[in-house]
Amino acid sequence: MKDRRKLYILLAAGIAGIGILAILVVCIVKFMPTSKRMDPESYFGVLGESEAAVVVEDHIAQERALIFEGNVYIDYTLVQRELNSRFHWDASAGLLLFTTADQIFEIPPNASSYTVDGESFDAGYEILKTTSSGMFLALNFMQQYSDLSCRVYDTPSRVVITYGSREVTTGVLKKETAVRYQGGIKSPILTDAAAGTQVTVLVQMENWSQVVTPDGYIGYVKNNRLKDIRQTIRETVYAGPEYKSIHMEGRVNLVWHQIDYAEMNQQFAEATAQVTGVNVISPTWYFLKDNTGEIDSFASAAYVEEAHAKGMQVWALISNFSPDVSTTALLASRAARQKVQNYLVAQAKEIGFDGINIDFEGIAQEAGYDYVQFMRELSILCRKEGIVLSVDVPVPMDFSKHYNRRELGVVCDYVIVMGYDEHYAGSDLVGSVASMNFEITGIENMLMELPKEKLVSGIPFYTRLWYTKVNEDGTNTVTSEAYGMNGIQQVLESLGVGTSYDESTGQQYAEWTDEEGRYCQVWLEDEASVAARAGLVSQYNLGGIAAWVLGNEQDWVWQTIAEEIA
Repeated sequence: MKDRRKLYILLAAGIAGIGILAILVVCIVKFMPTSKRMDPESYFGVLGESEAAVVVEDHIAQERALIFEGNVYIDYTLVQRELNSRFHWDASAGLLLFTTADQIFEIPPNASSYTVDGESFDAGYEILKTTSSGMFLALNFMQQYSDLSCRVYDTPSRVVITYGSREVTTGVLKKETAVRYQGGIKSPILTDAAAGTQVTVLVQMENWSQVVTPDGYIGYVKNNRLKDIRQTIRETVYAGPEYKSIHMEGRVNLVWHQIDYAEMNQQFAEATAQVTGVNVISPTWYFLKDNTGEIDSFASAAYVEEAHAKGMQVWALISNFSPDVSTTALLASRAARQKVQNYLVAQAKEIGFDGINIDFEGIAQEAGYDYVQFMRELSILCRKEGIVLSVDVPVPMDFSKHYNRRELGVVCDYVIVMGYDEHYAGSDLVGSVASMNFEITGIENMLMELPKEKLVSGIPFYTRLWYTKVNEDGTNTVTSEAYGMNGIQQVLESLGVGTSYDESTGQQYAEWTDEEGRYCQVWLEDEASVAARAGLVSQYNLGGIAAWVLGNEQDWVWQTIAEEIA
């Protein structure tokens, strides 16, 4: 019996020991970091014999680089989208164009030579290579004219690109560290980084941080392996030429003058009789006529002389509102772009006006690159001739990012944000043309992309009277009419309708039902609302103010604006 009892005890102890051992094994397996390594092809993707992966800052690009005769070539799509949009493929000319502050490089495909202002140069290698997969730009050439740091690695073949001047978070590894695919000890290892390696820290979490190694691996390390985490500004790799701008003494106080036919130029004295404080007038003189760059003109040298005598600069406006013009097609043609550019500059020299105001509206997304290229090219001509170049842009929205306001802020002297048409003709949504919040948001978003001294705030001298009609089927039909300040006051006075302050828009508001049974609504300006909008110029220290349009104002606006922007 005793022997059997001892046997049971031994068996129990053995089972317990096995259980403890199993628990130990489970714990070891659970808490021991995996030594499994991720296959480079799984991480960078399968690479062809002449291909290389491209790592740009914090991501692996979907495009592959090309290795040819010892040179590295970057897919043009990637160059244009992320690296240097000043390299611009012009299909109409069959050339890659590169624009600086005062020069245009012309680079033909599959050639080692290129021209700058008619002078030929030889790079010693193909600069732009075309294959069945697309176009590829030589890394060496691109890097000469880009604020980028580029390094090439083997096994696997990859190009690591980082931007120059940019704020980044960096950290230093305390000891040799496994960089893992994801945060966690069971995630496979991408690479091993030596002690003292400086990494870029992308995201810091509770226990792990996402980092980028100098050789292009984007993975995770434990926080306790990092030290000296700090914010730093990378040094500029390529400063490039200086984009000199023309700035007026004091702030711009501009009013647009709508010229519908040539004889209207003779009304300058009458139209500006009560105007004070304005130092720039912008007549709507030029209109794109067709897709080849032909232009209709109402320009007048006598108008310029009168404006100068009154202390005003003249910035001639060109618009793209003709139904016969496809702005997309025109901008895509280098010949058409040059025709417009050369004509406007020649007109400035001949007629004597001081600046050009580009008012191309409704730019399609696919035309964005060509639109910005047009402005770059025109800026070179204006810079050489001392002509002020300004451009009118809508308030920033997700659907209008292709206007590339940041680049416009580099190449133009002034960028005018059109802080109106919050609600516009044809809209089913009834509301203010330009509420105070709309103005403020537009300015603040613009300042995220360009210097404050180049930003001019556009305000309206008009409003919209909205009519909402209830149809028999219960649906609503919404229409509107535009009115100037005096015009809408006359409407209200004739109807005996008063206004009240609308805090949500910062404007006066009126509503009534007319004889046709339509529900009528209008938001309109008074001295307080104009003063508040003009006051934003001083509040944000902007380059100036612009108003649409001369003739829609009441006489008090001039003094109000001048006082607020002083």
